[in-house]
Amino acid sequence: MQLLISLVGIVVLILCACALSENRKAIKWRTVGGALFLQAGFAALVLYSSIGQSMLGSMSSGVSNILGFADVGIQFLFGDLATGGFIFAIRVLPLVIFISALISLLYYIGVMQWVIKVIGGGIQKFLGTSRVESLAATGNIFLSQGESPLLVKPFLPTMTRSELFAVMTGGMASVAGSVLGGYAGLGVEIKYLIAASFMAAPGSLLMAKLLVPEQESVVEDAHVEIAKSEHSNAIDALAAGAMNGMKVAVAIGTMLIAFVSVIAMANAGFEMVGNWVGIEHLTLQ
Repeated sequence: MQLLISLVGIVVLILCACALSENRKAIKWRTVGGALFLQAGFAALVLYSSIGQSMLGSMSSGVSNILGFADVGIQFLFGDLATGGFIFAIRVLPLVIFISALISLLYYIGVMQWVIKVIGGGIQKFLGTSRVESLAATGNIFLSQGESPLLVKPFLPTMTRSELFAVMTGGMASVAGSVLGGYAGLGVEIKYLIAASFMAAPGSLLMAKLLVPEQESVVEDAHVEIAKSEHSNAIDALAAGAMNGMKVAVAIGTMLIAFVSVIAMANAGFEMVGNWVGIEHLTLQ
């Protein structure tokens, strides 16, 4: 029954996107079908295949081990607070800083560019999308919404409206690698986070090409190269990544304080109204 509900949900979302499309006649169904196939294939691989589950398990173990190194820095800075009870600001937010710094270092030494080019090139060939938007969508698997467009920064002025929309959609559809570390710190299983991140890339292109299909001539992009890191050395890259991660961590903490507090206040109001009309424990949730 759950599978049927999921399939109906997918169909409804596609129909809604088609209804809101700028030009339904211009939709490339190869891209739509290919993106659906990629998502379904990846889901089947990691959920129903022993090989896929083994691969995903190995990736999850590797990511867990990497996140474990953050404990050294957390304990150095916070001492006994790091080994006591669960404190969100101490156990989760520092992971965002650590992962952001690590991604910045990997980008500096060229590892991220290679991974993104390989995956992005595969998506381009399979979906028939342009190389620029494919690379940007792949970048969102690992980078944040603000960082991934920098991969194709030199080509932004010549990108079509459809390509720009695809870049923005990819950013909204994914979660930065640094924030994934935060989710892992909350106890969310890493294998599901990894699977969702990889499935978001073709999914974002699917919706983008339904809503704003390509109607212009795409500039030849056979020689698109990912922009190199602007940092002068590895230490500079680590420091810049850590500072960017700190901004994200502070923003997360700030919004959590505001939203959790406001929701608690709203729940008190709903509970009061519920008591008046005879509904117990009425809340926003």
